[in-house]
Amino acid sequence: MLAKTKYLLIIVALVVATSACAPLQTSSGPAAPVDSRSAPASPGFPGTAETEPVEKTSPKKIAPAEQVASPAHKAVSALLQEGWSYYRAENYDRSIAIAERAQRLNPRRAEVYLLLAKSYFASGQSQLAEQLSQRGLSFSQSDVTIRRKLQRLLVQIRGAVL
Repeated sequence: MLAKTKYLLIIVALVVATSACAPLQTSSGPAAPVDSRSAPASPGFPGTAETEPVEKTSPKKIAPAEQVASPAHKAVSALLQEGWSYYRAENYDRSIAIAERAQRLNPRRAEVYLLLAKSYFASGQSQLAEQLSQRGLSFSQSDVTIRRKLQRLLVQIRGAVL
């Protein structure tokens, strides 16, 4: 009797445990559509019917999602714009301070390093300007314009040091 009870408890436990793995069936919505097409027939075999050829359609092209600029990207762009205006006004200390803020937000943006390098070079700190130019080059693969400006600045810095 005790063995029979244990056996029954084990079966109940297994049923309960495996029922948690099964999906719940709810009747709260319409049933999923069922494809009523028959299996494709093989021509030339007895007992199979010929079916009409299925029309092939080319897959629809999906347009890429619009890239929305993140708030950090917008902030860095605004800081760079402000930094360049201070640079043009020859206020290099302020330009450096703003570019450093932009660098903290996006340390991989090459234009930040261009602004820093140009500002430091203009304020007479050639060695730091050269280091920042080289660092900017490592992040400028996707922006050819910034890359060329950094390369020209490096040539200019190295020419001034010699």
